[in-house]
Amino acid sequence: MHRAVWPMLVFATAALGATSPSGVGSPMGGNGHNVTFDGRLFVVRRGAGWEAAVLRPQRVTVSNGVPDVSQAFSPFVLIQPEVNNENALALCEETPQPRRCNSDGTPNANGAYACYELVVIESDALAQPPANVLRQRRLRVVISSPGTANAEVDSFTWTQPNLTPLSPALRGIEPTVTRDGKLMVWQGVPANTGQGDTLVYSVSSTPCGASGWSAPKSITAMSSDPLVVGKYKLAERPLRGADGTVFASNQLFYGAYPWLFPDGEAVSFTAVGMPCRSGPPNEDPPGCGPRRNAFSVIGYPTNWQLAHVDGAVNPDTDQTVRLFFSSPGPKAASPLPVTRGVDVWPFFGSNTSNYVELVFDDGLDGRYAGLWHMNELVDNVGRFDLTRTPDSSGYSNTGTLVGAASFPSKNNGRLGKAIAFDGVSGRVEVRHATSLNPVNAITIEMAVKPHSDPDCDANNNYRLLLGKGNIGNGSYTLVLEENRDLQARVRVATGAQYNIVARTQIPIGQWSHVAAQYDAASGTMAFFVDGVETNRVTHPPAPLAGTTHPLTIGAPGNRAACPNGDGAFHGEIDEVAISRGWRYGTPPPSPDAGAPPVDGGTDAGTVPPVDAGSKRDGGASSQPDGGTGTSPGWDAGWTADGGSAQPPGGAKVAAEGPGGCGCNVAPAPLLLAALVSLLRRRR
Repeated sequence: MHRAVWPMLVFATAALGATSPSGVGSPMGGNGHNVTFDGRLFVVRRGAGWEAAVLRPQRVTVSNGVPDVSQAFSPFVLIQPEVNNENALALCEETPQPRRCNSDGTPNANGAYACYELVVIESDALAQPPANVLRQRRLRVVISSPGTANAEVDSFTWTQPNLTPLSPALRGIEPTVTRDGKLMVWQGVPANTGQGDTLVYSVSSTPCGASGWSAPKSITAMSSDPLVVGKYKLAERPLRGADGTVFASNQLFYGAYPWLFPDGEAVSFTAVGMPCRSGPPNEDPPGCGPRRNAFSVIGYPTNWQLAHVDGAVNPDTDQTVRLFFSSPGPKAASPLPVTRGVDVWPFFGSNTSNYVELVFDDGLDGRYAGLWHMNELVDNVGRFDLTRTPDSSGYSNTGTLVGAASFPSKNNGRLGKAIAFDGVSGRVEVRHATSLNPVNAITIEMAVKPHSDPDCDANNNYRLLLGKGNIGNGSYTLVLEENRDLQARVRVATGAQYNIVARTQIPIGQWSHVAAQYDAASGTMAFFVDGVETNRVTHPPAPLAGTTHPLTIGAPGNRAACPNGDGAFHGEIDEVAISRGWRYGTPPPSPDAGAPPVDGGTDAGTVPPVDAGSKRDGGASSQPDGGTGTSPGWDAGWTADGGSAQPPGGAKVAAEGPGGCGCNVAPAPLLLAALVSLLRRRR
């Protein structure tokens, strides 16, 4: 048995999109595991075999926005000693579970107990291909005091203890199923040889059937398969890589340790191998080698784009091995999740003995023109591409690292990773796209941490933080002045260039969140620093004027370390976003009634083609209670988008302009939590 120390994590209160803002320790440690669809019964492989426990959310406490899950589980009960190399498993339900029963498991609608009748699907974790066939058996688990803080496993019975191979034979490991028991995903290959390293699926007309499963296909084939199209949201659109490249139908999809979202909305998985500094018998880090890195999600919540999750669930790329994660669901375990947002899911990791929360609000927002979490891109063959950072807005405006811009191996950002810039050549370049030319309104924002004072001599030493073009000829720019104040400029259709200064100095060596906004209908500009409005000015109303310049972050090009003019930024930048709307604080007043709109209220050509004509319908299983569009931004000042439940795409994307409720959400304090994880090698 190997152990690894989970690194120090920052518990943040707010995040955007495919991010993981939180991480705390959990007693639900072990190896392969899964959870029933009501989110209460967990079965996990521990040293002696499979053990079962009940999640008791009534025992979760929350202090200053930080959950404590240390008492959240009932005592673990051994239900299956290791005799068949048991590890990863799917808990399949032929009908919704649990049902009320008596203590002996007999059905009773008024019984004081709850019974789970489960079909357990798994495979021999040590068998070599092609002997690693998926097989099933049946299990009953009886729970006493169900639905209370004292719920626990009372008894269990293997009602069908004999292992029955599925028919036709399906080979591989790590199965996971949907709530209806008819869609299964596992680690295998389309040729069904028993080899792994990619994700495949099969469907059955009979829930949890012992027979009748379709031949395995890569999950990239789902969007063209009539057996799943119209039934599962994961199959609604072709899957796309993190850079927007569409996977060909049945193209291999590299991944391991999958977990299907309950209604087939998406699948989570680990996307990249963990590099070894040294190999067996003294592996460093322990468990290195296989695909145990870059926890990711793809499907409906990510606009069918591969999302390498930025934040606590991925603390580094070279040390912390990640394997099995599952979720009780966004509604089943109140007060979890504690992070506020539109689409937030609580997750438990077994090998890492931790609890994290995933936020998928990027795809629900609808007004981002570009959103870069400034973390590494995972390519379509399951490797890190350290030369690019993905755009999770839905437009796939991928950024390319140039010069000395770089990713550290460990999380260094305001949220997860941030890109480091050397102050000379380091920058990120994004090719011109129409989506990056808003017309009616714009919000430019980022988290910035200077490493040195920009004032290096008596000359004009300002640093270009972001620009679509440069000062004088570009569409918009954000500058760190030599006195550490900030200035933003936008070009409008009259040819004029409007500007605003923040009137506040940001510190060296600390993170600051900065946002500059412009509303075309009123001509208003506003600056926010760490959620506080620091300045507001008004210019003659005019629409924005776009250019075909590329977007650059961190520098306009190679510059001297001490420039006289537009220099390169020295420090770290995180969470960069361009929005087609006014996002923070009190929106400007609307024009007088009857006044014509600036340009008809739409931005021609900004709709990403990947999801044309579709809208999110707020699927019941993916929309938690509360969180009706008021997810907080950084520390405070998030203005909820009135159309936040609509993603990029569709005939009309959320209209630009002020919009929103103007509601400010205050943060909870930050907490550093040291987490110790149990790491067991996959069998």
